[in-house]
Amino acid sequence: MLESLVARGRRVRNFRETREITFGLADLSTQQDVHQRLVQKGGIETLVNILISAQDAEAQQFAALAIANTAATKSLCNEIIKLDGVVSGLVQYVANEQADSIGRQYSALAIGNLLADPTTHESIVESGVIGAIITMLQNCCDARELESGKYAAFALANIASNRQYHTKIVDGGGIELLIALACCDDSDTQRQSLAAVRGLCTTSENRQTVLRKGILDPLILMSKSEDIDIVQEVAAALNCLSTEEDNKEEISFGAISTLISLMMMGDSTVERHSCCAIANLVEITDIHSRFVEERGIAPLIALCSSSDELCRVEAARAVASLSSNPELIDTLIQEKALGPLVKSIEQDGNNCRFAALAIANICTHAPSLFKVVQAGAVPHLVALVGGSNNNLEGRRYGALALTNMTACEAFHSTILSDEGPEALFALSNSYDDVESRRFVSCALANLSANTTNHDQIIAMGGLQPTIALVYDSDETIHKQAVAALRGFSATGNNTKIVHEGGLEPLSRLLLSKNDEVLIETTACFANLSLADESKFEITTSGAVLPLISLIQNENSTIAHYACECLANLAEMKDNQDFIAREGAVIPCISAMRSRYIEVQRESGRLLANLGGSSNSFAADTIIEGDGHELLTSFLLSQDANCQRVGAFGIGNLCTHKHHRRTLMLAGVLEPLSSLARSGKVELEIRRFAMLAIANLASCFDNHDDFISQNTISMLVSFSNSADAEIRNYSAFAISEIAKSYEMMEVITNEGGLEAVLYLARSDDKKVQRQVLGALTTLSFLDCNKMTICSNGALPMIVDCISESNNSADESQLACCAIANLLEAASNMPLVVNHGCVPLLISALDSDSEAVQREASRACGNLAVNANLCDLVIQQGAAKRLVKCFQSRNCECQRMAALALSNLSSNLKSHSDLLELDILNLIKTECLASLDPKRFSDQETARFCILIISNLCGTKDNHDHLDTFFGKSVKWNGRWFTCKQETD
Repeated sequence: MLESLVARGRRVRNFRETREITFGLADLSTQQDVHQRLVQKGGIETLVNILISAQDAEAQQFAALAIANTAATKSLCNEIIKLDGVVSGLVQYVANEQADSIGRQYSALAIGNLLADPTTHESIVESGVIGAIITMLQNCCDARELESGKYAAFALANIASNRQYHTKIVDGGGIELLIALACCDDSDTQRQSLAAVRGLCTTSENRQTVLRKGILDPLILMSKSEDIDIVQEVAAALNCLSTEEDNKEEISFGAISTLISLMMMGDSTVERHSCCAIANLVEITDIHSRFVEERGIAPLIALCSSSDELCRVEAARAVASLSSNPELIDTLIQEKALGPLVKSIEQDGNNCRFAALAIANICTHAPSLFKVVQAGAVPHLVALVGGSNNNLEGRRYGALALTNMTACEAFHSTILSDEGPEALFALSNSYDDVESRRFVSCALANLSANTTNHDQIIAMGGLQPTIALVYDSDETIHKQAVAALRGFSATGNNTKIVHEGGLEPLSRLLLSKNDEVLIETTACFANLSLADESKFEITTSGAVLPLISLIQNENSTIAHYACECLANLAEMKDNQDFIAREGAVIPCISAMRSRYIEVQRESGRLLANLGGSSNSFAADTIIEGDGHELLTSFLLSQDANCQRVGAFGIGNLCTHKHHRRTLMLAGVLEPLSSLARSGKVELEIRRFAMLAIANLASCFDNHDDFISQNTISMLVSFSNSADAEIRNYSAFAISEIAKSYEMMEVITNEGGLEAVLYLARSDDKKVQRQVLGALTTLSFLDCNKMTICSNGALPMIVDCISESNNSADESQLACCAIANLLEAASNMPLVVNHGCVPLLISALDSDSEAVQREASRACGNLAVNANLCDLVIQQGAAKRLVKCFQSRNCECQRMAALALSNLSSNLKSHSDLLELDILNLIKTECLASLDPKRFSDQETARFCILIISNLCGTKDNHDHLDTFFGKSVKWNGRWFTCKQETD
């Protein structure tokens, strides 16, 4: 039948038969399985031919309808448009205003169906279809032509789905015509015109044009339609129009109440589009108040629990925008927005990002944080952040919410108990998402600011992720990560940070140009440097040179922390010389002139520590750069910390012997003395000042200055201080000054002996040895001899005689002191009772002639006492003294002669002396004294004659003397004269 109708249609010429054929084909075209055959058998060409050439309107209508029905099969559209004359024929008929109206409608429907396949657009548009459709639309204002408008709008809507043809439609006046058509009463026509408008609105420029041409009012009217399809189109159109920034204010002013009503429509499609439109509008903060006034929050929050997931997403997006307004957060909470938002995070998987963002915004409002926690958001946020899904944006906003929560310490325990840090650590590896890493680093910085969190975070493995973030190239990220490390380093985690590899990235950041980064980094280094275990590693990590360069930074906080770190490092002896040789001294001196007191303090402390270096390089550089003058000025400061630094620094410089005189000439003694005297100054500062004074006192050239500045009396008064350290330092200073022979009377007159004796009674052998010289000097004064012996100094002096545990110099001083003390007869029993005699006798065998000399003098003084002389003789002193008498050292020989002369006054010594050939030795010395060409000590000769005189006092010795002088008289008559006088 199909083939017959097609064949007849090619040759028929009368109206009745043409009508029958087209009616038959139209009837067959209602069956979709016929469409393929109709195209293949040439039926479409036949129908188009009839459409164009037939004179019967009814036949034309059936022809156009048959083509439209066949074109409804999308798979055939391309075949149809390739048929010769089909598209041009349809377009020609539509464009013909004199053609049958219904025929034109069906032709427009056929074109619209063909355009349903986007691949046909180019060919059809080239045929001029847009102009033809717009021409058709222009005649649709008449109510009788509304049906034509519906089909024309349908065709135009399909063309408008292709953005490249929008300009042609707009330039042809299509927008105005479609808007006018949308105002009609026919629902189908409204729907098609809206679909066309919505298609045009996919282009940004057209969205503005459409709104400007007056589409809003028709949309508001159509929103009240009972036809749900029309309402859906209205909601979709408003959604599309609201995406344009310039449209939002006008839409919110004219249609926000309409959108709120649509949110309560009950249709998921309408609700979704209206929520999306609202979400678009409330991106502008100025619209928020209007939305609230129209009571839109309640229905919006209700849609956050919609059964449609996309609707929930858009509702959450709107709430997220509203929550960015601090003034609306309380309202949102009162409307119970948190419950649906939390549930959305729990159930919506990849689509929960806006719910997380909304909660993050609410968390910026501190009073609302408790409500968020109470709503159970934390565990769901943690699960979201730590999840392994691809919802990176959701995880990012979840991290933002947790970050905002960490701003309040009260909720740290909740986040920690829900393992929030571990989730954040997992997200810190999001190398493709800078924002996520920023939020993580900020959260870690906030958590680390609470010291009670440190152990738990570190136990969770928080150091490595934090250190990894320090490496990040983004300034915000590594700044916050450093802030976190700074927090951790404040609670004894210094060595852990160092061992985990934190020094390398921190050292790199010291080269940053960002002041905020430098503040956090230098502060972190300052904390790390507090641990003794970390000081050496920091020094060798390459951080010292950059830190030195920051000492004079214009930002006082950076300069302060850089100085503080270096000062801490310089507390370690091994680091001091290294830091000084890296060039720290001169910048440090410059920093001490800063107008900021905290920089002055820390740079001064650094200089003070460097001054304590055992290597003189640092101290030499400080003196050359006049750093000691600045430290001296610190002594005069009213700030206690500066005073402490000044006293400590000057004290350290005073440990270098070659600078003590320089410092004294710089005038340090007076301010040091003032600090030491002041009762308002901290005890520690007074100690430092007194230590510096003690070191200055050890320089002989400074002693006159101590006298001229009346410092001795102060030292003596402090030697009775209740503070042990001040007492020790002052006593040490006195003992150093007392070593000078010229000062012994001054020290004695000022009462300084007791201070020296105080140190002598110390259990510290080193201290005892340090005051030995002072005791020796003071023992020369008769008024001190008894005091020294009876006030506890004697055991120490006796202990220093033996060279087995002491140096030769110490042994010499001890023997000298004993010799001086023995000049007072009342001291002799005390000295002997302390076991001194055997030690003195042993000292006569010393390799040191100075020791022999003083030991001989001491033995000689002992021998003055007849009873003690026996003891000296019994201990074998004679033989050792004779040996000393043969010394080439004049003073040693003299003291030995003195001792022998005193021994010879005891008859028990005579036989020993004669056996030791003492007469021959005396003869030699006496002859030398008579020879003007030979050097001889007259004191020694006098003691020799005294020995002979004592020997002559015993008749048993005369034979020895006769023998000796009988020979001698031949050489010199003086001996004979002496012998006669002796007899």
